[in-house]
Amino acid sequence: MRRGQVWGRWAITIALPIIVGACAATPRDAALPLQDPNEHANRQMLAVNQEMLRPVAEAVQTVVPRPIHDRLHDFNSNLKEPRIFVNNLLQGRLDAAGKTAARFAMNTTFGLGGLVDLATREGVPQQTGDFGQTLFVWGVGEGPYMVRPYWGPTTTRDAVGDVVDRFGDPVGLLFGSQLVIAVTSASLDTVVRLGQLKMAEDASIDFYAFLRSSYYQTRRAELREALGLPNAVDSPATAMDETAKPDSGTTAMASAPTPRSVVANSAPRSSTKKTVRATQVATHALASTEK
Repeated sequence: MRRGQVWGRWAITIALPIIVGACAATPRDAALPLQDPNEHANRQMLAVNQEMLRPVAEAVQTVVPRPIHDRLHDFNSNLKEPRIFVNNLLQGRLDAAGKTAARFAMNTTFGLGGLVDLATREGVPQQTGDFGQTLFVWGVGEGPYMVRPYWGPTTTRDAVGDVVDRFGDPVGLLFGSQLVIAVTSASLDTVVRLGQLKMAEDASIDFYAFLRSSYYQTRRAELREALGLPNAVDSPATAMDETAKPDSGTTAMASAPTPRSVVANSAPRSSTKKTVRATQVATHALASTEK
């Protein structure tokens, strides 16, 4: 068994440069066009997730005081730094890797083991960096949109990347507790995400389309960042702002039934403003939990 594990690691080590070399010439497009051929099944899974997870999220938020919840959130974010660092290196983003290493050192040493996010307060925000992003940089296609049980919205490529991130996490490998860390991290992320998305759900007419649109816009920004491009989020909130100029990537989302097209035609301006705010919350929620 042990010999098999050693051979497996050597095989990965040998194959990885070959795969990277083969994908290096593959065109990489951060536009991320919407693909949702299984919308009916995805809507059903979203409904199941809401029914099963919302009571748990509400119970946790009620029982756990806000200060403790914030410390757990910061601790969870700090646990992600080693895998973000590894993915930054795999993507060739040395500057991001340096910032991630600095964040981890600062928060672990001076932030009570990561319970306090001092780095963000000092102007060093958490970097993006996940294996789905890495696969994109290597030229792997995104595949169709899907809603997973428990973990929520993703694409096929990012779902594979998420499994690698959670069970190949350096912290989990070091302490031999990949499964525990993966489940605990996902649980905290789920509580935070569901709580923040509640406002967006109340304000949107079609929450599924709303959530899908927010996911694609947030993910597009992260993929742009992986290519060294500006990571501006192409949000419906900014698209509805009369002073905002639409990004060129918005054409890829033209076919998606977003709240903008519904609310702008049928809702009063006060309702539109509420939806703008809800969209900003949804975008922030997805951005803060997909790293």
